[in-house]
Amino acid sequence: MKTTDVLQVYDAGYAADYDNRFLLLPDIRSNTEADLTVLRGVLGPDARWLDIGCGTGYFLSKFPGVARAGYDLSAAMLAQAQTASPDALFFREGDFRDPVPEWRAQWSLVTCMWSAYSYCETVKEVEQVVANMVEWTRPGGAIFIPVLDLEEMRGTSVLYHTDSAGIYPGDFWITGITWSWAESETGKTHHHLIAPHLEHFIRLLAPHFERVEVVSHPPVTPGGPARRAVLATGRHAGPEVARPAVVAWPAPAPSVSLAATLPLAVLLEEVAARLRPGHIWRAVRHRLSR
Repeated sequence: MKTTDVLQVYDAGYAADYDNRFLLLPDIRSNTEADLTVLRGVLGPDARWLDIGCGTGYFLSKFPGVARAGYDLSAAMLAQAQTASPDALFFREGDFRDPVPEWRAQWSLVTCMWSAYSYCETVKEVEQVVANMVEWTRPGGAIFIPVLDLEEMRGTSVLYHTDSAGIYPGDFWITGITWSWAESETGKTHHHLIAPHLEHFIRLLAPHFERVEVVSHPPVTPGGPARRAVLATGRHAGPEVARPAVVAWPAPAPSVSLAATLPLAVLLEEVAARLRPGHIWRAVRHRLSR
């Protein structure tokens, strides 16, 4: 989206309602709490934390006393953040695609919560945002990026990389998709947002860290896709490293029976149908005759 379009969406009214609409809904709150759990695990006693695309600063507000700062394009969202975290180092208005030389290697944790990177106009711009995050992270530090991709939005898994020896040999990557959302409640439209492939984030971060972990949050609906995030830890001191990060994937989630997702009334109706007179006797007789 263009900068002007982003600012039209994230006005004062939108900012005032944001937390309740997107972070605190009963169906979503489990993901919010899961993100907070990850943050607690990486914020040490000497932490310096920068959240880019910080929005209302909800996550920053949950860690009073931690040296923390927020960076966002929307003045309306930043006003909410400043109110929620009066003890923060600062809240700065700006574009996270732009370099900020004075932040180089200054932060033990750099985050981009709730897919703020989606408002870049291309995957190439997302790559620049990630490059900035890497540059701003100090040696030994960490980056945390919750990911919104096709698998979460549609339950569709897309192979990230293939190589071909056919008519056009070479490597082929699905680096991301675009998506749009016209909100019924507010009438606002989010145009052509960017959703990079989760493995593209891994590819961008792995050369700079000791470990990259794919974090899986509980599904919002039983049997549905889990929301995932990328946590990179152990930032290397140098710009280049011969040995890329160890990449850790979560264990596969246990399969969920379809019956476990059905409402109780539907299950009772099915049981009653199977207990109709004669059904059990016919089943027993059929079994005994085998």
